[in-house]
Amino acid sequence: MISLVNEYEQLICARLLDYFSTKTHWNRSLWGAGTILALREVLEASEAQSQGHLSDKTIKSAIVTALRLLQDDPGMGTPQERDTLSGLLRFDGAPRNDLPFQGLEYEAIKETVERSIPVYLQRWSRAIAGDRPAHERASRAIASHLLDIGFHSDYLHRWWTWRTKNPRDVETPLAEVVAEAAAMAVREETTFSVLVPFPTPLQPPSGLLPPASWIDATEVSKWLKENIATDLEGMRQHGGLLLTIPARDPESAVQFAADRVEMFAARVLLSLRKSVQPLPVAWVKGKQKSFSIERRLRGIKIGAMHRENRIWLESEPDPYIDPAIELLAPLQSGTATAAIAGGWAAIESLLSEPLAKRADPAERLATIVACSFPRAELTDLAYAVVELGGDLAIRLAALGSNKEKAAVVAESILDGSFPDLPNWSDRAAVERMRELLGAPRETLFGIRDHIHDTIARLYRQRNLILHAGKTQAVALRSTLRAASPLVGAGLDRIAHGRFAGNMKPLQLAGRAFTAIKNVTADEPLRCVDLLGV
Repeated sequence: MISLVNEYEQLICARLLDYFSTKTHWNRSLWGAGTILALREVLEASEAQSQGHLSDKTIKSAIVTALRLLQDDPGMGTPQERDTLSGLLRFDGAPRNDLPFQGLEYEAIKETVERSIPVYLQRWSRAIAGDRPAHERASRAIASHLLDIGFHSDYLHRWWTWRTKNPRDVETPLAEVVAEAAAMAVREETTFSVLVPFPTPLQPPSGLLPPASWIDATEVSKWLKENIATDLEGMRQHGGLLLTIPARDPESAVQFAADRVEMFAARVLLSLRKSVQPLPVAWVKGKQKSFSIERRLRGIKIGAMHRENRIWLESEPDPYIDPAIELLAPLQSGTATAAIAGGWAAIESLLSEPLAKRADPAERLATIVACSFPRAELTDLAYAVVELGGDLAIRLAALGSNKEKAAVVAESILDGSFPDLPNWSDRAAVERMRELLGAPRETLFGIRDHIHDTIARLYRQRNLILHAGKTQAVALRSTLRAASPLVGAGLDRIAHGRFAGNMKPLQLAGRAFTAIKNVTADEPLRCVDLLGV
């Protein structure tokens, strides 16, 4: 376990568990991908640009993101090594807007990435033991790298909880735990046997054999008894697919198996006009539990529809919000390609304008979300204080709105009277708010840029899918993980502005633009209500 009195290490661990939890609110979630994936995306964009699928502006956006991540990432080597890599991404000192596919710079970047992958977390382990980079930067780098290389968030949450919180373990420095994670990250993928049962038997057309991986009901029962020591808990099955899946962990294997079964069902539907659906569970050989194969919701929550009583269509559809909701729905639970296409279409429908550059909606949405961030964090802290109790809790409980609660929390952070909270995730949020309230304009612009990198990545993925037909892009899964909660947060603010203030989406974007430009350290409490709705 990690030392209970080591604040630096506890903050890193708390943030890691935030990033791996399915219950984390958008304002505490992991907003982006790691440096190595960003560089791999630049290489992929170079190839797509050479084929005419991506514009100069689009690849420049990918390069800007990579440069931003590189500048303070010890996982990519010494400052000199990072400067050398940054130089490959620049031309005359500015971010490149092209990277010739398989040219000198391309090959140099590719080689650097390949050499960095196996030592990335080892370098971070040494940095944590030595220079102690900021806990937010360290936790983001570790979490994004592990997720980007294919570990499942559920597995990582369980592993990190066990290694950092188990009171029966001896006290271990965090650097050693990160070194263990580094060793885990470079191991070869494990081959898992995954059984997906079906409620009805497969009946191939005459002359066709069932898939080689198909086993009948008797074989399913036998396999379960031999490998799981259980049965299907009362569910009726008539066979199943027994799949061999290489993956980092059992949860990822089940996710990949579900994707494969979904593709199989699509082929049956399109070729035979028949529907086949598995039972909602899967089993992994050697694991004494079932796993859900239903696609997990991606963290979008547009609470404004509930708060403003606009869930039921009892009036005319709103000309802005309702079309966007229809386009956005696949981003919550649809297939990856439909989610990317629909998600960007929803953003563009709300925040584009005639003759504007097509990627402008990304910056506009990022600005709205950045302006929403302080209130979201301060509100979460207010409810944490109420749960803790005390004088401030009594004062907060008497207030009627979240805006009022957030203002009181901000005041108490500024005057130093905010209580020490027992939860380290809340303590990390207090540190973020202390930094933001001390330098609101600079901090909010940094947040805006971070969010913009992810929304712009969503746009690039959309172009790769629709223009290049690329459905297995290197950043596809990471984009869906990071972008979905942020898009949901932005759409929630737009919907609230529309329903509560009759504001057009571009009107709200304009308000966000001026608010983030004009906020100063002289009036930090303006951060509580940057959008005015």
